[in-house]
Order: sequence, then C-alpha cells, then structure tokens
Amino acid sequence: MTGIRIIDGQKSALQGVLVIANSGRMLAHSVKQAGYSPLVIDLFADQDTEVIAEQLWQVENLSLAVIQEIVEQVLLSYKIQWVIYGSGLENQPETLVYLAEHFTVAGNNATVCKLLSCKKAFFKHLDALDIRYPDVRFYLPEDTDGWLIKPIHHLGGVGINWCDRKTTEDEYYQKFCLGQSGSVLFCANGQYVELIGYHRQWTIDQRNFSFAGIIQECVLPEYEQHRMQRWLEKLVSCYHLKGLGSLDFIWNGEHCFFLEINPRPPASMMLYPELDLLRAHMTGQLTKVKQYKKIHALQVVYAQQPCEIYKPIEWPAWSFDRPKLHTRIQQGEPICSIMAQEHTAEQALNSLLEKQIIIENNLY
Repeated sequence: MTGIRIIDGQKSALQGVLVIANSGRMLAHSVKQAGYSPLVIDLFADQDTEVIAEQLWQVENLSLAVIQEIVEQVLLSYKIQWVIYGSGLENQPETLVYLAEHFTVAGNNATVCKLLSCKKAFFKHLDALDIRYPDVRFYLPEDTDGWLIKPIHHLGGVGINWCDRKTTEDEYYQKFCLGQSGSVLFCANGQYVELIGYHRQWTIDQRNFSFAGIIQECVLPEYEQHRMQRWLEKLVSCYHLKGLGSLDFIWNGEHCFFLEINPRPPASMMLYPELDLLRAHMTGQLTKVKQYKKIHALQVVYAQQPCEIYKPIEWPAWSFDRPKLHTRIQQGEPICSIMAQEHTAEQALNSLLEKQIIIENNLY
C-alpha cells in the first residue's frame, strides 16, 4: 500500500466515526468527547491524534484511490456510523461522492463544494447577491503591481503569492486589499444560518499568507456585522450550506470585503469549548449555552530554523498537533499549535507570545 501507514489503536469498539482531513486531530477530539470512537485518516498522524484515535491511518493525500482502499480495510473490523471531514477533503469531490454513496456524511456534499470552487461562476453569483469582494481577474492584469495569485484550492492561505507570472488553470488573480483580516464561524441547515462568533486572524507576514493565528475579537462595526449576517443568509440560501463553516473577510476601516467561504469545520471551532459544535455540525442547529467570559486564541508556531525532535519533549497541555519523535521540521514549517484563554484580547495575545517562546526554547 504505497503512501499509507497504519497506526494501530485499541480495537475494542466495533463501531466508529470516520474522520478524514489533512489534519484530523480537532475533529477526532470532538468525536471522542461526544462518546464515539474516532477512526482517523490524515496526512500527519501527530502525537495528539495517535492518542485520541481508535485507529489512525497516515496517508500522502486524500484522493479517491487512497481513501477507498483504506475504507475497505476499515470495514473489515468496524461499522462506520457516519463520516465527518475537515480541511482538504472539500477539494476532493470524487472522494466525497464515494463516501456519500456508502455512508452518512456530515456537512456539505460534493456538489456544494464543486460549486464553490468554480470561481468564475462563483464570483458572478457574488455580484448577483451584491456581496463585495476585492477585484478578480482570470487574465493577466496589465499592471501586476498590487495583485495576488491565488490557487483555487488553497487551504489556510498556503500557495497565495504576489503576482510575478501568468497563472495556471487552477489559479486566478485577485487585487490585494490592505486591512484587518477576520472570519465569522456559522452553523447552517441549508436554509437558515446562525452566527456563532467573530474573529480577528492573521498570517505569517505580508509575503507569506499562510494562516498563523486567530482570536475571538470582532473587528467590524455593528452595521457591518449586520451586512455579514445578510451575506451569509444569501449564501446559505443560494448554496444550501449545511453544518459548520466560516466566512473570511477583510475590513479596511471603511468597507468589508468577502474573501473566502470554508464549507467545513474551520480552526475557529476550537475557540468554543463550551459549545457542542459537533452536534451543531450534524444537525445544522446550535444549542445555546452560557458563554465563557474568557477570550480564546489559537496560534500556529512555525519553525524559525530547521530542527528535529530528537529527544522526548514534555509538551505543555496548551499545545496541540504535536510532532512525534524523530520528526524533521524545515524552516517555515509548522511545529505545533498553541492556545490561550484570558480575560482580554491583549492578555490572550501576550499569553500566546509567552507560550511560543516556551515551545521554541524546548526545541532549540
């Protein structure tokens, strides 16, 4: 089985929930917390996921050929109760179709994901729905200054670059918009939508647009929050979105611009431990509970220099996605994720910085 590594867990349960994602730890944790046995397929098989999963498969990609082979193995020992997918699988429509033909799959189907990825038609829909977005081109702009090249299937900003060449058939041009990036986490049932929370998020820098962190903080004035509600109502009605998702936007101080919509559970799901978001994703309905007063924040720690996990590390409880022993990490690659919860956003950001220093000191 080329490109597949099986990590055995305890096979005590005969029923399980299949989790498929580039990184399945977040969803596997939610499944485990809900009392189910997570069977996980992902690309990293980090320490956390290995502990959480009933059984774990590490793969090179989430293509139909790879996933189908593993599912056939799973069914020899387990009955799959349902399937939940995360980042990465929304870009594999053939895999989604196959899974939906055999199992109950939570969230949006392959048709919805394909419609959202057909960018020319999608931006025309945004025009019809009166949803503002930074200027887009599918041909090389005469003056490329201030333009970006964006992959159609990018994840977390990976692959977005300043325009310095012609695009491929899987890319397009978008005008760079200076401002504060943010997102809104929502839950939908195909007709109606409920906003869960607003966030401020940031990238590594203005040369590297990879996702670097997110915090519970609304950067929008109240009238723009109402506009965001209307945008989501239109998009849910148009595309019949279901389950958890997020809408990324940028606020330049005068106008709000739509950037992306993620039709699967996003990283901001981790900022709401008090909510039963797994059930919300399955049912399209959110059960209201009393909110925590603390502000939650999440950050990805990237390697400042090449390193290797050559000895056991006592990872702090507030760290996640921890690499295993003998893992080699190149400069610019993610080491792990860290979380903080404080009474104010400033305190949470300071806490993240302190925790980042602790992680780096442990490694270097």
